[in-house]
Amino acid sequence: MKTCSARSVVGHPTEWFTISAMTTVPTTTSDITAEWLTSALRSSGGLSTGSVTAVSTDPAAAGVGFMGEVGKLELTYSDDVTDLPAAMIVKFPTASPEIKAMMRPTRVYEREHRFYSELAASTPLRTPEAYYVLCETSEDEAVEEQYLMLLEDLSSLTLGDQVAGVSVDQAEAALVGLAGHHARFWNGAGLENAPFVPPINGALNKNGQAIYEASLPGFKEVFGSAVLPEMMPAADAYTAAQPGLLDALAAMPHTLVHFDYRADNLFFEPDGTVVVIDWQSISKGGGAADVAYFLSQNLSIEDRRANEDDLLATYHARLIEAGASGYDFETFVADYRTGLIYGWVIPVFAVGSLDVSSERAMTLWTNVIERAQDAILQHGAQNIILG
Repeated sequence: MKTCSARSVVGHPTEWFTISAMTTVPTTTSDITAEWLTSALRSSGGLSTGSVTAVSTDPAAAGVGFMGEVGKLELTYSDDVTDLPAAMIVKFPTASPEIKAMMRPTRVYEREHRFYSELAASTPLRTPEAYYVLCETSEDEAVEEQYLMLLEDLSSLTLGDQVAGVSVDQAEAALVGLAGHHARFWNGAGLENAPFVPPINGALNKNGQAIYEASLPGFKEVFGSAVLPEMMPAADAYTAAQPGLLDALAAMPHTLVHFDYRADNLFFEPDGTVVVIDWQSISKGGGAADVAYFLSQNLSIEDRRANEDDLLATYHARLIEAGASGYDFETFVADYRTGLIYGWVIPVFAVGSLDVSSERAMTLWTNVIERAQDAILQHGAQNIILG
């Protein structure tokens, strides 16, 4: 087993720890005890004195999805603890052995856990504070890997809403933050010792070709009526084009791509500052992929069309101001166009885990399809794969 490092509370040093030093690791929110929390927070350096005396969970804040479980913990401490919050978020991988086995080759859990341990402190983007990160990996597939995180509770902030779409002001704040992040890791700077971040055109992402092909019939069955006739040829041609699109994203100047930069993963501070969660898909490649995905699928069609030029100019200007070099605006816009057509994979993938009985899910993905294809067709991005 390999043990990842843990980044603890601000002001405390990063430390190494092993699972053998802990009590039994919880696998769901209801398993967490005050004793386990005390041990975990001491091991990461977040709790130097005192203890957690009680913990309760908030069922209304819990969520179980395809990839894992998220829960909210309410903590009570002994009187000598003054620097830890009264609430934390706990994040687990899925409890399903079948889904765990399917996700293991993608290394998504390791990517996110090691991002918080090793890279989060380097990005100028605000991310949730990580109070404890457990990351036990193994090259032996017979050995079960262990992952768990205790993160900052962001519920007091404003969460983006992908169904409604973000406001233009929120979009600008999200792109300003993203530009600073991309500039920090420009041309791979800071990723030299991060082998857990795969190339954007590596095998992990190119596996998406088979997933897209398998998902397309179901996608057409559920959402075919939302796809415009002029978009359907590109939807059909996408399977064969997917590896080449990833190669094109890999040929762009490298940075740390979030690869899931969408409204539901963004919180906004009262001053508008963006806070970004869900770092499971990070890859090394062209940052235009993040920009295109965000603008084409997270704003209303009307807002994107009216403000796209200004928003692209703002992102690019901030990128250059923050230190990125050798990347002119015309090249960026061409890369953005490639990112638009690559992003078509997202709604098609979604069918695999979609609850068609959920009104919100159906509305969300209908909106995303309509927004994405409008951007693709407006920019002629479908011709990248149709010729």
